[in-house]
Amino acid sequence: MLLTSSILTYCSTISYKGHSIRLLRQVTRWLSIFLRRLAKLIAGYNAIWIVVIGIFHFSGFYDRCFCNSNIMGVGKEAAHVIISLVSVDMGSMLAAQIGGFFLAAVVATIFVVFVALFIDPPLPP
Repeated sequence: MLLTSSILTYCSTISYKGHSIRLLRQVTRWLSIFLRRLAKLIAGYNAIWIVVIGIFHFSGFYDRCFCNSNIMGVGKEAAHVIISLVSVDMGSMLAAQIGGFFLAAVVATIFVVFVALFIDPPLPP
């Protein structure tokens, strides 16, 4: 939505002669403003929703953790799941954590370099 709003804003700034073009420019300007505000409103609701879901999750509102997975069969008091990790599992979990960290670091570095190039492009030789 924000990309479409930016494109429409650019289109509304192009100067043409004629009454119908001027009306089209007004419509694109109003539509770009509407889309921009709608996108920011949706983003705000999304952020609020994520926080509310987190609060519900950590307060025990859902009460649907992995240890309650057998409630349907044996009832809430008797339901339990025993998780036993062996050394092979620990090694693969550690490898996944390290791989995830480095993947996130590489993506973040590429993004920072990309933004830095567009903010301050290198001078031509």
